[in-house]
Amino acid sequence: MKKILVFFFWLFSTGVFAQAPSWKVNEANFQFTMTFVAKVNIDGVTLSSKDDLVGAFVGTTCRGLSGLTYVESQKAYFAYLTVFSNTPGELITFNVYNSAKNTVTKISKQVSFVPLQNIGNLFQSFSIAEPTLSNKAELLTFNFLNVKSASSVVTTGSAKVTIYEGNDLGNLTPVFTLSKGANLFKNRLAQKTGTTADNFKGPVTYEVLSEDESTLSTYTVNVNQIPAPPLFYKKDAVCNTLGAIKVESKREGSTVSLSLNGKPIDTRVVTNGEASFLNLVSGTYVATIGTESKVIVINIK
Repeated sequence: MKKILVFFFWLFSTGVFAQAPSWKVNEANFQFTMTFVAKVNIDGVTLSSKDDLVGAFVGTTCRGLSGLTYVESQKAYFAYLTVFSNTPGELITFNVYNSAKNTVTKISKQVSFVPLQNIGNLFQSFSIAEPTLSNKAELLTFNFLNVKSASSVVTTGSAKVTIYEGNDLGNLTPVFTLSKGANLFKNRLAQKTGTTADNFKGPVTYEVLSEDESTLSTYTVNVNQIPAPPLFYKKDAVCNTLGAIKVESKREGSTVSLSLNGKPIDTRVVTNGEASFLNLVSGTYVATIGTESKVIVINIK
């Protein structure tokens, strides 16, 4: 029996079970106000019930109280919280009542009271969360769906992506990763990786909003195209049949040179995407197109 009593005492003292709070504010007693537009998150879950409550406190005195309001344009619930005080600089703390679990959670984040200040808006709200959400707003990687990048470099405020020619810059679908919990926006519209094609014929600007919405970073993406690398093929010599080398390239009209054991022996022009060298004896060849070379060994089988 003692163990059961101790267990229930622990449950009530930690707030696991709590009655709906009777928080009240006597607004007439205060001269100044401070307002918040906030989202509420407890244990990784954003609260979304009209019966949930957010209370602002100075010490043990309730100075502000708000339920949650659904905003259709944002598809999200917000607390419109007004906090009252007579003394600038007072330390405001927050408690959250989760109606679904019938619990009260004390929030570790604290704010100093500033008369007439508003914190948060519908796009970048104030975060009332326990545990605290991430404040990092970083673009980590940026590439394109079904397109092989020659390179992709992301630095502070920019991403430079190089892809091969033959891809339509006006119709590329971004594939990206972000810091934990962050979201990517273009013109304040949320973007989902690998879903929406865009025009990258010029610079494209995105915003990254952190999980707690306190940090907003801007990134400009520039895409450059380079010729696709040539492909080299060979056919070894077999009995009385000599070998062959074929070079495939999109550099129509470019010259391919061929050397054998260090000595130039022939040239061909890329026509209809390829240049071929036939009747090759065994040996070590080097095929060169532009600045790219390939060592190819023709064997006798």
